[in-house]
Amino acid sequence: MKKRITILFAVLITLSVTAFGFTNWTNVQTKQPKVSTKAEIAMHSTSTEKTMESTCYQGPIGPILRHYFEKPEPEVFEDFIYDVGSRFAPMKKSAIEKATSLEDFFTWEELRAISEIKFIEIIIIENERQTQKRAISYTKDFTDAQLKLLQSLDYTSHFNIRIEYLEKNSIGQLEHKFNSPHITIVPEKQAEYMDGKEVLKKFLKENSSEARKDVDPEKLQPAKLHFTVTKDGNIKNVKLDRTSNYPEVDKTMIELIKNLPGKWKPAENLKGEKMDQEQVVSFGLMGC
Repeated sequence: MKKRITILFAVLITLSVTAFGFTNWTNVQTKQPKVSTKAEIAMHSTSTEKTMESTCYQGPIGPILRHYFEKPEPEVFEDFIYDVGSRFAPMKKSAIEKATSLEDFFTWEELRAISEIKFIEIIIIENERQTQKRAISYTKDFTDAQLKLLQSLDYTSHFNIRIEYLEKNSIGQLEHKFNSPHITIVPEKQAEYMDGKEVLKKFLKENSSEARKDVDPEKLQPAKLHFTVTKDGNIKNVKLDRTSNYPEVDKTMIELIKNLPGKWKPAENLKGEKMDQEQVVSFGLMGC
């Protein structure tokens, strides 16, 4: 009896599946595909494009889609002018002449962190390179040779103080450290652009924008433009010491400095006498 029931159940399932398949096949045969006219196809295409325009740029992936489907506007690299002033950190000549130890160049907090000095070396820099004009000591106090070297320097001279030392870390262990500030000797009163440094930087940035419109930040290099503000407040000796990797940008910067509007207040020495002073425009990417 059980065997007959099982056979009957299997037959019923088979008949049901067959009937379902036949019904679907009949529907497919009776529903003929609609052939669109050219006008309908064109209308559908236009509608689809409008729908894409209105919807495909929405949501969090919108900016990504716009990057591929919209023609991007040319970008101008914004972070361009970094500073106008002395080549390195400025220090007055009168302060250099009085310096006798590391304490004259480092803050109290920096000195407190030093557990043991390994050495201190004073190195003269000329033509953007360290020279063999140098003197070394092994305590915070400068030697006679170091003092003589410092006092031989004149305005616009550059030097580097390299100090290597041991410092305690957060768990009390000594770690080897070094510090290497670069310094430029400047007059008691430095040359000043009459309208202020920020106005000068803004002028250079805005008037170089056309030359920078196709600049690739990854290919841009740090560049330095040197010029002298004379004791009469004029500009001379404009020269580029390194390229930004974009000749048109370099040329534009040189012309802007040569034809800079406004006036300069000349530098003064300790006696109040007007004097020449070199200025440096750092542009391109930030670098040494």
